[in-house]
Amino acid sequence: MAGISSWGAYAASHRIAQATLAGRKAADGPERSVAWPDEDSLTLAVEAARRCLGQRDCARIGLVVLATTTPPFDEKQGAVLLAAALGLRADVRAVDIGGTLRCGAQALQLAHDTVSAGSVAEALVVIADCREGAPGSELERSGGDGAVAFTVAGEGCVAELVGRAGVCEEIVDTWRRRGDRFVHAWEDRFVSQYGIAGPAVSAGGMLPPAQGERVWATSAPNQRIAATIAKGVGGSLAPATAPLLQSVGFCGAAHAPLVLAATLDTAAAGQEIALLAHGDGAEALLFKVVAQGASDSVAQAIAGRIPVRSQAEWRKARNLDITEYPAADDQGISATIHFRERAENIRLEGQRCTCGEPQFPKGRICIRCGTKDSFAAETYADRGGSLVTYTLDAFFPSPTPPTAVGIVQVDDGPRIYLQITDLDGREPEIGMRLRFVFRKIHEVGKRPNYFWKAVPERIEA
Repeated sequence: MAGISSWGAYAASHRIAQATLAGRKAADGPERSVAWPDEDSLTLAVEAARRCLGQRDCARIGLVVLATTTPPFDEKQGAVLLAAALGLRADVRAVDIGGTLRCGAQALQLAHDTVSAGSVAEALVVIADCREGAPGSELERSGGDGAVAFTVAGEGCVAELVGRAGVCEEIVDTWRRRGDRFVHAWEDRFVSQYGIAGPAVSAGGMLPPAQGERVWATSAPNQRIAATIAKGVGGSLAPATAPLLQSVGFCGAAHAPLVLAATLDTAAAGQEIALLAHGDGAEALLFKVVAQGASDSVAQAIAGRIPVRSQAEWRKARNLDITEYPAADDQGISATIHFRERAENIRLEGQRCTCGEPQFPKGRICIRCGTKDSFAAETYADRGGSLVTYTLDAFFPSPTPPTAVGIVQVDDGPRIYLQITDLDGREPEIGMRLRFVFRKIHEVGKRPNYFWKAVPERIEA
């Protein structure tokens, strides 16, 4: 029987107190994760997937599904970009799912059915969202930015999918029209009762009766609604429910799957985990744990924390301030150049000469021996590195200038010129250990353009 074989998670490192967003003095209390200007749902998805896959061989993955309600492009397939950043094989099937907060649960079902049918040996499901409410709204305070990834396989499973149910409910509770930046919502009590709790309880009640300990991983945006759902299904909430809401906020389509991953981290064989995801109805998926969980993927995902100390810093980072002039809108970087250099930009792929000299970016002549066209491709994204030298650029656009850029010596690789980010106000140090993360490098042409940056190893990406 097919099921989940591995998982990984990532929450944006920057965090802001909900009290700060409400205009109150920040104290110990709930906070939300914040995707910084060089992050979006795709970069979060890449990082969660990298943590899920680790150093394993990905040749068996025949399907990759990206589920999000906040894709960086309305028309351009995110799953293909994700597959390219991960270095998956070229004939992998790529699918995007969106439009509803239950798209993550739908993605898991699609992967399960495809693997069960024998169409692919293994599937990768990545669910990511960046929730952004209008300034001053409840969603601005309680939303969160995070991602989670699962591999689904027919063997070596930790949790098997043993039951599923779903209900469709046509309701105008939350919505976002084409061109809208922020989600609209109807009155809170109406949304809570008829848009979230009602459908979730109905779908949960259709699952098979419990055969032992069962906990519920819900997509409820706050503890009150989660408790209502638990009461309605007559069960107990997953232990990670409250901690995730308190530390990263409500991560949209990724939220219930994040609770599922956190539960799998410490689950014992025989335990049942019911996932409930709402959105124009609800999806209910019942997993039975068949092998002991032995991970701390979600704990690692929320451990790296960079505080955002003021509303002003938040608004600047999220581009919420009114500007005098609109940003220039044009075609941006040449699509031909992007196509030609996509392996270097998206996979951080360089080359190694037959004489042993590594090189980035690619070229035709070896910088060491002068040999022409005698190279083998080599990817550096999963290696670490050390900072050789750096400079601080006060003119490069950043919500927290200056921007650090430097020469990084890749382990058993070349030296690469990269931005250094997530420093939390500290200055880089020569020799500091670094790791590489997939981020937005700029938005020329009013579209995200991606490359790799370096972050200190001691800070979660």
